[in-house]
Amino acid sequence: MKLFKRLALTLVIAATATALFAEGSNINFKVGAQFPDAPNKAGLDTAISVNYGADKYFTIGAEGGFGWVKYKDEGDSTKIDDVEFTSVDKTNIYSFPLLAVATIRLADMMDQQGFMPFVTGGVGWSWAKFDNPDMPSAFDDTFTGFTWQVVGGVNIRLGSDSNMTLILEGGWRSAELENSDDIMLDMSGFICHAGVSFPIGYSDY
Repeated sequence: MKLFKRLALTLVIAATATALFAEGSNINFKVGAQFPDAPNKAGLDTAISVNYGADKYFTIGAEGGFGWVKYKDEGDSTKIDDVEFTSVDKTNIYSFPLLAVATIRLADMMDQQGFMPFVTGGVGWSWAKFDNPDMPSAFDDTFTGFTWQVVGGVNIRLGSDSNMTLILEGGWRSAELENSDDIMLDMSGFICHAGVSFPIGYSDY
């Protein structure tokens, strides 16, 4: 596992460094929602990706993200002077996926129709922090694990004189994470984003 984590991190850093100095590269900023299996709650999901254009139909790059799922469970109720009080158990889950990504895009449609469909796949590693004050002190609240995702979407040109494009995408992320006690936190689920893409070097897409 340690070897895989080091390899994944090395690939992501190499892909990012390559993209920053290559023509046809772009950087994407995305924000949206995640719907993980374990808490069965919706949460925030954000991502930044840097991509190198091997050609106009294919890119490789790296994507890092931050997710936040916040929820509360109500416990027992108590009445004091005819006023009812309910105990609340609050939980926050913070997640940090880091992936190497590859994208296939129908670039010819950008000139013809003003939008460009794409499919992106990614593999890497995720870290998650499980924050609940009622957990015992011996509980390991840090979870890690192999992560993959597949998303499809579309880039939409905002204007004929603009290199910025709008991103709309949705897909599935698999992230079955474990702590040192072999307890699983399944953060797998549907993800969706909206965002913007900017060229780093010269690019028509």
